[in-house]
Amino acid sequence: MDRDNVRPNYRVVVLGSAGVGKSSIISKFMHDRFLESHKETIEELHRHVMWFDSVSVEIDILDTSGSYQFPAMRKLAIATGDAFVLVYSVDNTSSFETVKILRDEIREQKPKGKYSIVVVANKVDLETFKDTSCAVTESVVCMDWEERFVIVSAKTGENVNEVFQALENKIRERITLEEKRLNFIRRRTMPVMRMAKSEKFSVGLLKSKSRTHSMDS
Repeated sequence: MDRDNVRPNYRVVVLGSAGVGKSSIISKFMHDRFLESHKETIEELHRHVMWFDSVSVEIDILDTSGSYQFPAMRKLAIATGDAFVLVYSVDNTSSFETVKILRDEIREQKPKGKYSIVVVANKVDLETFKDTSCAVTESVVCMDWEERFVIVSAKTGENVNEVFQALENKIRERITLEEKRLNFIRRRTMPVMRMAKSEKFSVGLLKSKSRTHSMDS
């Protein structure tokens, strides 16, 4: 990898109730491996590299606790996040209520337009799942909240990649803004450097002429 083409880290924070499959979605996306048993997560950071044309971006994926015993950690995770994956389980209606609360917390902490959200309905592989069961929540997320909504199965891998692809536009926007910022800095600093060199050259000529004139006299 050409390190010169690597852009600053882009942090994706995965939030949701305990047991909805946050860690399993990350594991399936990064390692194509499904976690059969549930293990309570406190906080785990994973690094992934995504390529956009010839530019790579290091993605930090933060897997957070589903427990509300750690409000300070959750607040810090939101503060440092660029994008948020809010996960609920289709067999647990209360877990979508948690998503609503988390979205409100993000909106309170983050400036408008400075983040992106993808809401994920997990465990669609369950026999009890029916497509119509997500219709209402999808309408709320897409129409009322104007956020992205993805139905996935961490177990089978269905649509897991789409969760992170849904963030692609925001990442591209960040790359574009970073390029504009760097170009602006270059435009501001390069004329100063040229002027400094020009002034140094002019001073040198004046000194030389001064010495020549004094010798003629």
